[in-house]
Amino acid sequence: MKLTKAKLVAKVKAPLATSGYLYFKNSIPSAQGFFSKKLENGFYLSLGLTISRYMESEFTGSFYYSKTARWASVWGDIPTESYVRPGSLMSAEERRVYFDTENEQLRDYWWDGFDDSSIASFIEVIKLTESRLYEDRLLTKRIEDSLSVSQLKNYADEVKKLISDIEKLNFTYFYLPEKEIDGIPPQWFKASEYVLKKQNGILNKNTVKNLASDAFIQSTIDNLSATGIR
Repeated sequence: MKLTKAKLVAKVKAPLATSGYLYFKNSIPSAQGFFSKKLENGFYLSLGLTISRYMESEFTGSFYYSKTARWASVWGDIPTESYVRPGSLMSAEERRVYFDTENEQLRDYWWDGFDDSSIASFIEVIKLTESRLYEDRLLTKRIEDSLSVSQLKNYADEVKKLISDIEKLNFTYFYLPEKEIDGIPPQWFKASEYVLKKQNGILNKNTVKNLASDAFIQSTIDNLSATGIR
């Protein structure tokens, strides 16, 4: 039986919520399930799920640690280590325990989405490894110093500030989506196009969609964090 995105999300959504992750219907990145949360240092920790193209029941996950929620974005001077699978954050002994293998080089592990014990193991590994990203001071400093990250954060911050007034602006839009995307209200796409235009950013339908999604996800998490709701 083929593992679907809906089935996988239904399995992991509740246990991930206990660790503060919010689920987003996010079709813009290539993940088959997207979760994110805000950390005490102001960064976002996102987790994207990937269903195997070759094994019908298997899936894995990848963390993305940054000042934005743009999962898998590692261009420019963004550290590649900010986008990583949990197996790469584990010791050889931990991989032997959780992956049940003597291959000490195995880091790219896949779980069975139809096996409850395998799902439970995945959740345990996520909880075990996630802090190793944000407790890595050198990685955090490299992300802080990244010009590309700063630019993406600035774009999203400007969109969030503009969103309540965007309908008051006299501006002609060229890159708005033709239909609804992931329940994101249209003003987020309008604000994103406006910000990219005014800041001379790369402007096309994809950049507008990516910025709108990032800003919307950040704002949703920020608002829930501010009210103490998880």
